[in-house]
Amino acid sequence: MPGALDGRSILVTGSSRGIGAAVVAGAAAAGARVAVHYRTGAAEADRVVAAARAAGADARAFQADLRDGEAAEALVHEVVAAFGRLDGLVNNAGMTQVGPFLELSPDEWDAVLATDLTAAFRTMRAAIPVMLDQGGGTIVNVASRLGQMGIAETAAYSAAKAGLIGLTRSVAREFGARGIRVNAVAPGVTITEMTTDLVESEEGRRRMRDMALGRFGRADEVAEAVIFLLSDAASLFVGQTLNPNAGGYMP
Repeated sequence: MPGALDGRSILVTGSSRGIGAAVVAGAAAAGARVAVHYRTGAAEADRVVAAARAAGADARAFQADLRDGEAAEALVHEVVAAFGRLDGLVNNAGMTQVGPFLELSPDEWDAVLATDLTAAFRTMRAAIPVMLDQGGGTIVNVASRLGQMGIAETAAYSAAKAGLIGLTRSVAREFGARGIRVNAVAPGVTITEMTTDLVESEEGRRRMRDMALGRFGRADEVAEAVIFLLSDAASLFVGQTLNPNAGGYMP
């Protein structure tokens, strides 16, 4: 969508690889200034920044551990200080969890919820006042089809992503009339560096049978849905969850 985000500043959390990196590439191609967030992958983030700059965008890397709520809010303020404004926030950072429910430790539960749900609450809490002062903005939360349908042995991840969809709807109702559109995307299995082992496993072959398209999605395909929601082309989309999931779940 060339020009769809001209002049806008976009923060994408968890964007040193995978879907987040694809969103950065799409936002850069659409004319945005882009903040690339990472926790530990500094070299990967630098490569994403370099690619965005090669496409002509102003892109910068920002480090933060979003499991720390204060650090999550500070990240938003750092981006605003660097770019002068914040027009779009994409909450993409997350961690997966797979294993029997009775073997799920409280510490692992807390870590997944902190990364996949609470971090979005904290970044939104920091971003919305900025957007209100500017007269508007857009937020896209990256959920998952597992938050819609549930899968055995993913209790923490499914719960966090379901919560993220609920958070999206609640905040969208509260701030839609004040110029802030909040939406979500719920991808299915998407081919990235993080899913290579899953895609090639027996579980991956089982999940492939659920895909009406007969294939898994690509990160750039999910990113296109995110860029659409960030753009004015999605002006009537508020509190919605788009499902780029290859037909793996049909709500």
